[in-house]
Amino acid sequence: MNPQHLLTFSVVARLKSITLAAQQLNLGQPAVSGQLKLLQTFVGEPLYERKGHQIELTAAGLGLLEYADTMDTCYSQSLEYVRSLQQVNTGVLRIGATMTIASFYLPKYLVKLQTVYDGVQVYMKTLDNAETLRNLYSLDLGFIEGDLPDIDLPSNYQIIVWQKDELVLVIPENHPIAEQYIDYVPLDVFTQHQVIWREPSSGARQIIEKALKKAQLVAPVNIEVTGVSAVKESVRAGLGIGFSSVMALKNENAGLVTRRIGNAEGLMWQLNIIAPKASMQSRAVLAFLELCQQANES
Repeated sequence: MNPQHLLTFSVVARLKSITLAAQQLNLGQPAVSGQLKLLQTFVGEPLYERKGHQIELTAAGLGLLEYADTMDTCYSQSLEYVRSLQQVNTGVLRIGATMTIASFYLPKYLVKLQTVYDGVQVYMKTLDNAETLRNLYSLDLGFIEGDLPDIDLPSNYQIIVWQKDELVLVIPENHPIAEQYIDYVPLDVFTQHQVIWREPSSGARQIIEKALKKAQLVAPVNIEVTGVSAVKESVRAGLGIGFSSVMALKNENAGLVTRRIGNAEGLMWQLNIIAPKASMQSRAVLAFLELCQQANES
């Protein structure tokens, strides 16, 4: 059975006229009559009879009309849904992001998205780099941090270089390092002081470890915590020195000071977006990417 024939039948039955149905469907009257004939042939018994200029459904036609009307309603609702999608008034945006990006970078863009497109539903999971890459097919966008050597992405995904961030040393404001080093600290402070380390999957930790390895320095790992907030609270408590994205200290640095790491230029790292290629992007994804890209243009 051709679904289009069933939709045409629903319109004819509602208007009780093939002529009026043809006008509404923007079809020729012979085309509408042909569709009805094919549908009737498929069913195997009459669906309607002509009475003057109108048609009247048979018992079989009335029974089939219930399903045709349901289909017509679903079709109309799907058209309305597509129209709203085209205006980015609805849809779902599923994001996977590292803890640093999810906590300190994405909120302002999500607020903008909800302000402009308040019908879009957003679901955000906090994942490390590896988890984000493993779960790409259940996400619309992934936000990951650090260098991305040898990443084997599916052919329909791309890496978008997004923003530069800086990792800084985090110390109590009365710590000797704060007085000894005013502008930046050498990497060997990590070998001379107790360090509050992030979890092994942390992109920030991997950048620090890479810098230490390049400088042929080895720093012991005695204290390990999960998340930026745990680092800051551990440093405040006097357990040791830590490191964090400079953005994480922007609005919450009571009792703490920061120093650049390694040299006067500091230790920079890259924030990246994993996104479907343009032909695979939903309107919600495209709208959010446009908002995020404004950061690079401003």
